[in-house]
Amino acid sequence: MDRIGSGFFVQLHLHTSETSACGLSGGLEMARACKAAGYGAIVVTDHFFNANIGCPKELPWADKVEYLFRGYRAARSEGDRIGLAVFKGWETCTEGREFLTYGLDEDFLLANPDIAELGVAEYLARVAAAGAWVVHAHPFRRASYIPEFAPDPASVEAFEVFNAGNRDPSFDAKALAMARQYSLIELAGADAHSCGEVASGAMRLPRPVGSLTELIAALRGGEGRIVRTLSGLGAFPR
Repeated sequence: MDRIGSGFFVQLHLHTSETSACGLSGGLEMARACKAAGYGAIVVTDHFFNANIGCPKELPWADKVEYLFRGYRAARSEGDRIGLAVFKGWETCTEGREFLTYGLDEDFLLANPDIAELGVAEYLARVAAAGAWVVHAHPFRRASYIPEFAPDPASVEAFEVFNAGNRDPSFDAKALAMARQYSLIELAGADAHSCGEVASGAMRLPRPVGSLTELIAALRGGEGRIVRTLSGLGAFPR
C-alpha cells in the first residue's frame, strides 16, 4: 500500500452517544480521540429523526432539534478548547438510502418539521434548495436494518467509497466502481461510534480549512484524498 505525506486530515462521518442510539462514546471523548489521531477537523453526523436517533418520539419538535445536536455541541466545546475544528451534519435513512447531509442548521430544521417524513426525491430537493451538500453514505451496504434499494448516482455529487464500518469489502468496491463510472466525488468516512474507531476512513487535504463551507468547497474542487487509516497513513489506491 502506498504511503502519503503530511496534510490536514478531516473526518466526515462519526456518531456520538449523546444523540445516536448506537453511539458508544460522547462528543467530548470523540473530539479528544480525533485530535489524538491527527485530525484537524471533524463533522459530527449523528443519526437523524428517521434513523437511529436516541430521543423519544413524543418530544416537541424544537426539543428534538436540540437533541440532534447535543453530541455536536459537546464535541464542539471540547474542540474549541483543544484546537480541533468541529462541524455539524446528520445521517438520514430514507427508503433504505442513508445520506450524510452537510451545511444546514437548527433554523432550517425548525422551519421544516416534516423533513424526516419526506421521500428521497423531495428530501434531496428541499435540502439542496437550502444550500446543503449531500453524500450517499455506504451506497451498497446491505444489512437487516436497511430495506432493499438501488443506489442512484444521479441524485448526489459524491459517494462514500470507503466506509470503515463496512464488514464486507464488496460494499466499498461496488461504490467505488459506480462512483468512477459516473464521475462522482469519492469520499471516505470512519462511521465511528466509539473512540477506538475514529482513525480509519479519513480525508486528507493539502491545506487547513476553517469552516464547513470551505471544507465542502475543497472536496468539491477535488482537493481531498482518501486515507484508509491515520495509523501509518495508508493511502487509498487510485
